[in-house]
Amino acid sequence: MRLRQKGAAALARQLDREIGARRHVLVEQPTRGRTEHFLQARLATPSPQGAIVELRIAGHDGQRLLAA
Repeated sequence: MRLRQKGAAALARQLDREIGARRHVLVEQPTRGRTEHFLQARLATPSPQGAIVELRIAGHDGQRLLAA
């Protein structure tokens, strides 16, 4: 249990550091993708699968980045 808590805390710190950054995201599904650092991101506007879009990171939900 402690290992999972430490992992969740480390992920939250990484996601916090991404807020405000501009990142390239590979679109895996219309509203989901991954950054060049392999972090999951939720897109505000649907994009075609396979596209690479540049987004500003507005926040996160504890599991994935939220794009503006």
